[in-house]
Amino acid sequence: MKKVIMGSLMFLAGLVSTALLLSGSMANDWTINDELSSFWNLTQYGLMPAFYIFIFVAIIGLVVAIWGALEKEK
Repeated sequence: MKKVIMGSLMFLAGLVSTALLLSGSMANDWTINDELSSFWNLTQYGLMPAFYIFIFVAIIGLVVAIWGALEKEK
């Protein structure tokens, strides 16, 4: 049960961090061909490694939560 809770919290933290990073990058008025691009903004600020880390944390959290849910208790 502890793995499910920890995995769920990691997944939630990764998703919230990613959402904040993407929404915060759209606060600027930078455009590409008159269209806003959050990924271009993240690249300009050098935040793509942070974006990848947050996605990685969310994936690891999901895996841990599923592993904890499927694990047989002793």
